[in-house]
Amino acid sequence: MYQRRNQIQELLVCLIDGICVGISFILAGFVRYRSFKVFDQEANISYILICMILIHVSSFYLSKIYENICVRGCLEEFIKILKYNLLFTFSITAMAFGIKNAFMLSRLTAGYTVIFCQITFYVAHQCYKYYMTHIYRNHTSSSKVLLVTVKDRLEDVLKGLDRPAEWGYQVVAAVVTDEDMTGRSVGNIPVVASKTDFMDYVLREAIDEVFIHLPDVKNNDLKHVILELEKMGVVVHLNIDMFDLGLDDSRRIFRMGDYYTLVFSSRLFDSRKLLIKRCIDIMGAVVGLLITAVITVFLAPALLLESPGPLIFRQKRVGKNGRIFEMYKFRSMYADAEQHKAELMEQNEMQGNMFKLTDDPRVTKVGRFIRKTSIDELPQFWNVLKGNMSLVGTRPPTLEEFESYKSYQKRRLSISPGITGLWQISGRSDITDFEEVVRLDLEYIDNWSVGLDIKILLKTIVMVVTGKGAK
Repeated sequence: MYQRRNQIQELLVCLIDGICVGISFILAGFVRYRSFKVFDQEANISYILICMILIHVSSFYLSKIYENICVRGCLEEFIKILKYNLLFTFSITAMAFGIKNAFMLSRLTAGYTVIFCQITFYVAHQCYKYYMTHIYRNHTSSSKVLLVTVKDRLEDVLKGLDRPAEWGYQVVAAVVTDEDMTGRSVGNIPVVASKTDFMDYVLREAIDEVFIHLPDVKNNDLKHVILELEKMGVVVHLNIDMFDLGLDDSRRIFRMGDYYTLVFSSRLFDSRKLLIKRCIDIMGAVVGLLITAVITVFLAPALLLESPGPLIFRQKRVGKNGRIFEMYKFRSMYADAEQHKAELMEQNEMQGNMFKLTDDPRVTKVGRFIRKTSIDELPQFWNVLKGNMSLVGTRPPTLEEFESYKSYQKRRLSISPGITGLWQISGRSDITDFEEVVRLDLEYIDNWSVGLDIKILLKTIVMVVTGKGAK
């Protein structure tokens, strides 16, 4: 996980610094010429700005300005940025001499640009460090870590994990295996379970990763625990002084805080590909919400005239690794539909932890139309924009369904749920066994790629247009 977070941090800092370069150049031109119009006449702004961004990327990685950014002090930060600026200035000078006919930049403008870079970089880095270590780390998006250790190591391990550089995770709870300390706290970290019941805690709570630090373990129980957690889709960090469980593509050595760990996971994703997926989600969500706004104008009167009540149906659903969020849909049922669900359970057409009824009497006439055309799903683009869901993923279960999950079924929640997915394009109306849904979701997780997401999105569009797969 340490490597993944470093990759994300490099990309974020590179982007932030690139924006600072652009801002510094524009400010420098304004200070030099006192007018953007004169500045544009004196220099080819677009061309020079593109060249500067390219120089920035090379200078960024050569100077390694991103290294240890979250633990650098004020003076160290200033010096690191100064080294970057020296390299950046040298590169600009070399390019100006090499292509002087196209790179018309006055020395004064270049000097101002470097000065502004020093200022903007410093301010941006300080804001970035504060946000990542004080705000993002406590946000729901950061990985929630459960510590498993013994009583006399608990306090030391918590200190070792609590490093400023580790912005990507937050230790939210602890398990003590050699004494029942449930209900107590060390600092602000609660002890939530003992050796006998902590697996039940992981199954029901929003836990992304488990860090195991147990000295001198000589029984095979731990191996069973690790494999069970891996089956759930929870990432496991194990201190290296353990028995050999073997290393393959899903078991790697990473660093977490002050500790080196063997990481056990059913699937480790490339953070750069995940960033691409998130960018696609944001762009798709923006387009989807524009379409939703247009359709709402025509849909709302028909839906509300037939069935008075709220236009948007809101329901608590379970997202990535057990996170609870509110999912939005256009209401396709009568307002009191949830109160009558229990009466229809005997007619459930699905085997397992799902409910489906083809001729559900709670569905309105307009509701049948928007379900058939998948229009009822459009408000979920807001969930995608918020980050609760993705365009492509697994189906988010209800709280009631989630309560009945077995450990291997929870692994389908090890990624963000999606508006569409492999299950939806595989004839969702014909599937009557929840185990088949689980199989398709796990197949998607095990074979995920950006290309697979695009393929599923294209197939979904075809199915929506042709009206196949939905009832």
